[in-house]
Amino acid sequence: MGSKPWLVPAPNYRPIGASWDADEDSPGPRCGHTLTAVAPTKTRGPRLILFGGATAIEGGASGIRLAGVTNLVHSYDVESKKWSRMQPAGEPPSPRAAHAAAAVGTMVVFQGGIGPAGHSTDDLYVLDLTNDKFKWHRVVVQGPGPGPRYGHAMDLIVQRYLVTVSGNDGKRTLSDAWSLDTAQKPYRWQKLNPQGDKPSARMYATASARSDGMLCFVVEETHLEHHYQMLMDYLCILMVSGSGL
Repeated sequence: MGSKPWLVPAPNYRPIGASWDADEDSPGPRCGHTLTAVAPTKTRGPRLILFGGATAIEGGASGIRLAGVTNLVHSYDVESKKWSRMQPAGEPPSPRAAHAAAAVGTMVVFQGGIGPAGHSTDDLYVLDLTNDKFKWHRVVVQGPGPGPRYGHAMDLIVQRYLVTVSGNDGKRTLSDAWSLDTAQKPYRWQKLNPQGDKPSARMYATASARSDGMLCFVVEETHLEHHYQMLMDYLCILMVSGSGL
């Protein structure tokens, strides 16, 4: 495709004040989860969907590892500032952390992650919130794909293409990018080969899409000779267009 990444200075950020009512339905402390904004429906306002994550971190001679990995789902009502625990129908994904999630209308797509045993996964699940009938669906994808990974980034481009970038497959840190057309069945992953300066392999970065096909890839961590080096001073931009995929 004819897209070209480039580097631009990162913007300055400022903290904002926020609060909510803490009750028994609140998710509680955790890490490695996803929090995804979902569009309003006819009967509900905007919500944030929290899925998975680890509720504890254990340390040892070999380093730290996630513990208490879960597959629970919580919903945060932006207008009422209240949490509620969701119990969707259907078979849920296995407990996981460091997965990726993206909203597709009133649905949330989840991909990959790492489970309690420390193994990464390559499955793709959808949490359908349409008409307030919450249900899990496992998505069947044909052909090769990104493969098992965790610590990657994923977002929806031009309201159609799911793009997943980088991560770790359990053996090495990755620098690849893949796209899935949500409007074309059967679903297939397509490996992207953009022009320009390719970002180095990295994990636990953040990506955010714009409606014009720009994916802002925030560089947070890169893997270099078995040591992690923080790089917080630039963004990597990937331009994606429907005709170019």
